[in-house]
Amino acid sequence: MNSSKLHYLIALISYPAIILHFLFSDYESEKTVTGISFFSIATVIYLVSVYLYSKGDLGKKLVLFGLMLLGIVSIILAVLTV
Repeated sequence: MNSSKLHYLIALISYPAIILHFLFSDYESEKTVTGISFFSIATVIYLVSVYLYSKGDLGKKLVLFGLMLLGIVSIILAVLTV
């Protein structure tokens, strides 16, 4: 099985499971909407990253740059909250 197909399969299985988790749990409606929105955006970013990575060298560089930017922002936010 191709690596990108495996990643698409993971997203196809995990996204509905997470949505069902939020719908059938005892969360407030605000937390349910926030959780579903977050995981929807995260899934779209994940699928776009997998697509770009599998398309060639430019896609790999874009994904690497995005991951480095995400890591730097996470470190800065962690330092600012401490």
